[in-house]
Amino acid sequence: MQWQCVVSRAAAHGPPVAAMALFAVVSCASAARAQVRVGAVTIDLPEGGTSTATARSVLTAIGAAERVARERRGGTARSGAARVLPTAERYLGVRYRWGGTSPKTGFDCSGFVRYVFAKHGTRLPRTSRQQASSGQRLRPVWSALRPGDLVMFAEPGKRISHVAIYAGRRRIIHATSSGRKVRYDALDTKRGKWFAQRLVAARRVSPNGAALVGDLLSPHSLGALALELDPPDRAPLPN
Repeated sequence: MQWQCVVSRAAAHGPPVAAMALFAVVSCASAARAQVRVGAVTIDLPEGGTSTATARSVLTAIGAAERVARERRGGTARSGAARVLPTAERYLGVRYRWGGTSPKTGFDCSGFVRYVFAKHGTRLPRTSRQQASSGQRLRPVWSALRPGDLVMFAEPGKRISHVAIYAGRRRIIHATSSGRKVRYDALDTKRGKWFAQRLVAARRVSPNGAALVGDLLSPHSLGALALELDPPDRAPLPN
């Protein structure tokens, strides 16, 4: 005869439920065969095992189910912002152009970011300084970032003047004047360190959602647009 004891995923979220799971499985441990399933995890209980061994098996299942649940939650978050990266990669090699906003004429840094996110239904402001007000504020440290997050840079003592998309594995993808095109830069290279040392802000903007911010440019400010556009970056030239 086979017994199966099933515990919902909630078992991993509180001691009272876990205790109930232990009691239920220990109660059926005398059966010839038994299983315990916690969330997506199923394990066979030791045949004729002691209550201690059975309890240990249940706790193992609960811990495994909790890890699965965490990974699924983390995977959902990663798949959100990271969805912009395949879109961004389509434009690798498009030339840099100050003030550029399309792949036909070229991109500047914020024009590139704005174009990519617009492909996913999210409207961002025009410049890197304005984009630094979008979405969720993050700590400007590389360890806090996920692929798809926006990263903003500034020269020492100056305002934000450059934006890129974090691509994971300590890389950024951006339209860069010093690199002459849309390209990847690794932060551990001499050139990449120039950007890494100038990180001042980071934001997480969800694609495929409602616009999180409106266009910050009002009609009376359009005449000053040319003065507000992001200047060319001064990073070392690629090797």
